[in-house]
Amino acid sequence: MTSTESPNLRKSIILLLVCNALAALLLISNFTGLYEVIWQSLDTRIFRSLNSTITPDGFLTQFWAWTNSKTFDRATFVFMLAICIYLVVSTRREERIDVTARIGAITFLILIALLVSKKVIGDFIHPSPGLVLTPFNNINDYITGYTVKTSTDNSFPGDHAMTSALFAGGVIMLFRNRPYVAILSVLLMIFVSVPRLAGGGHWFTDVIVGGGAACLILLPWLKISPLVRWIDSLLTWGWTKAPAFLKR
Repeated sequence: MTSTESPNLRKSIILLLVCNALAALLLISNFTGLYEVIWQSLDTRIFRSLNSTITPDGFLTQFWAWTNSKTFDRATFVFMLAICIYLVVSTRREERIDVTARIGAITFLILIALLVSKKVIGDFIHPSPGLVLTPFNNINDYITGYTVKTSTDNSFPGDHAMTSALFAGGVIMLFRNRPYVAILSVLLMIFVSVPRLAGGGHWFTDVIVGGGAACLILLPWLKISPLVRWIDSLLTWGWTKAPAFLKR
């Protein structure tokens, strides 16, 4: 190990320890007696405040309904994909593999988070406010033609909020020269997260603790691991094998 590598390794270890410790504190605060002290009142107030905007024939009712729908879920995926495509095509040709590798690294972390959420935490019982804080203003009572999820037994973590937070965090970390793209990613995260709080499908802590812990645990690896470099090498190798007409 060279003299340069040693300080870098120490910094990486410290960064991991600090971020994982903060993630652990967030999770402990949500799943121990500390929840009643720190989060419970805030969870209830945020839900009641947002849910009170759901009224018969109200504009916000229709907005919350649409942003809780499967159609909106598909639209957010398309929007994220459009951001990725824009990042690639708006870059100089010789830098596109590097940009694609960065996007690939962010995607890889999101897939890890979803895998853990579905396979490890998937059966964890954590009722949403739509089950706990009844009665409440149910969006489905005021819309026709489709229904949206307003309650669940497994509300932690908020998968949509978690993935959009990881995406926004990854863009901020790896594309600092594109601040407007980072702003769009953060706005997307907000538009994805808040409707779930208003509708009753998630608590505020499902978003802030679940998404925050995922970001603290996973995003540091974008900086301290060779993940981007490995994906870049794989893409470069694949590009050398690609047909000549694709390289024109």
